[in-house]
Amino acid sequence: MTIEVFEHPALSSAAAQLSALRAAAGRLGVPDPVAALRHLDCSPASISASASAVDTGALGMTAAQEEFRAGVDRAETGGSSEAFGTWADTVDGQYGAAARAAASTAALGVRIAAALDELAKSAAAEVCSLAEAASAAVDAVLAGDRSAEVVSEVSAACTAVLRTVSAKVAALTGLAAELEPLTTPAVQLS
Repeated sequence: MTIEVFEHPALSSAAAQLSALRAAAGRLGVPDPVAALRHLDCSPASISASASAVDTGALGMTAAQEEFRAGVDRAETGGSSEAFGTWADTVDGQYGAAARAAASTAALGVRIAAALDELAKSAAAEVCSLAEAASAAVDAVLAGDRSAEVVSEVSAACTAVLRTVSAKVAALTGLAAELEPLTTPAVQLS
């Protein structure tokens, strides 16, 4: 028996719990319930780590903006020209926009990681429940029973797993829409 490894631990656990259903599905030629889980595999911990790195970058950008603003204030107090002040205000605004965009991106990463984690965990729980409900029929198929009743129950369980995964994948559409703003540069540098 092959052990399936997923990025998300709940899906790895679910795959292990679906192994008998998978074996029965293979004997009956119905869709592989474990393969369906691949469509939800994710690593919320990696996304959270990336979001944290972006947030750290945002803090660095804010600190750089503060240092820049302090330098501009010193330069303007020293009698610098008005043109320098206008240019400095533009650059200062760009620093601020970049820092806000980075902080917003980090917050979005945290939300997406949490949503993916919840989707994976809830899918794992649901599919394990489906497999458990069909365990008697699965055992019967694995023992050689091909009666219409047990074949139908195993097939229905596999189909229900696929529907559950499909519903969870469909829920990702909202997350994809949240990522759309990230496809355009947050700041246009002058």
